[in-house]
Amino acid sequence: MLRVSLFLALALSGSAAMADWIKVAEASEGKVSHYIDPATLRRMGSLMQVVTLTDYQQAQAISETQRFMSVKMQDEFNCATRSGRHLSLVALAGNMGTGSIVASESAAAPERAIVAGTADEEMWKHVCGEK
Repeated sequence: MLRVSLFLALALSGSAAMADWIKVAEASEGKVSHYIDPATLRRMGSLMQVVTLTDYQQAQAISETQRFMSVKMQDEFNCATRSGRHLSLVALAGNMGTGSIVASESAAAPERAIVAGTADEEMWKHVCGEK
């Protein structure tokens, strides 16, 4: 399991410089930006998987000693049910998916409803072609 987690962390963190990020939403008065990498879009029926990036202007704290500026996620959106979930994520010390790995999670999160007016909705619309 550790080997799989390490592989996912390295795969998600290593491609930041090569990604052609498209900004799809901003939040917190422009202090948080949400991006997708269209080259990673994969369709499986009504499910769409894509690598996303959330970038912060101010450091986010996990603990007193652990701070991150961006999070790369392997996300899955269900276009039929208006839902989504994170399949895995990596929190990184630098902006735009750069810097050292601060934390990672390889366990998929529970499915969540996409709420109107949120960054999640903007990403869902973009990924599912609802724009």
